[in-house]
Amino acid sequence: MSDRSLIEAFVHQSYSRRRAGDIEGIMGDFGANPVFRLAGDEILGALTKEIRGREALRQMVQSLVELWDWSEHGIDTILIEGNRIVVHGKGVVRFLPTGERFTTETLDLLTLVDGKISEFVEFCDTHTVAKAMSSLAA
Repeated sequence: MSDRSLIEAFVHQSYSRRRAGDIEGIMGDFGANPVFRLAGDEILGALTKEIRGREALRQMVQSLVELWDWSEHGIDTILIEGNRIVVHGKGVVRFLPTGERFTTETLDLLTLVDGKISEFVEFCDTHTVAKAMSSLAA
């Protein structure tokens, strides 16, 4: 996939699936041996550990969909350089176990191979995520 308009359409469709919590659709956007990582401090535990392979990714995606509502978070900017894509997003996310809502921004770095995501690294406000999730530990 090298046509910029096709890549942008793919990214918009993929993020739409994320906002909808569509686990099968999200998984369909990833290749055979995907890598996922939330960049951040180890305070977030397993969330910041690199995830490799489809089964491990499915478990992570399932967990994230059960915990987070991204329906009000959207794409602001997409930058494309070859098979690397940077997506700047912003909006409101909701931590489902408590209902806590907050406005945040994300910056995602995606690598595409054969039209599928092979690597996904997300940079977010890990402090706010940790704070929201701390209520589960209490």
